[in-house]
Amino acid sequence: MALTNISLAEEALSLSPEDRADLAKLLIQSLEGNRATDDQVKTELSKRLNDLLSGKDPGLSFEEVFGRSS
Repeated sequence: MALTNISLAEEALSLSPEDRADLAKLLIQSLEGNRATDDQVKTELSKRLNDLLSGKDPGLSFEEVFGRSS
């Protein structure tokens, strides 16, 4: 089922204040365009992957990402 602007807004408003702030920041950044070079993006992605693989960043569970269990 496709999300309409209204249903998308309702979903967003049901988020915690912290999650709404994160979403707002992400949306604003998407309007500004990505000024990062390919090398900067690759460096950041490599760092994030290394943090996940080393356990420095535990990542998120399925439930945390999707808000429900499978």
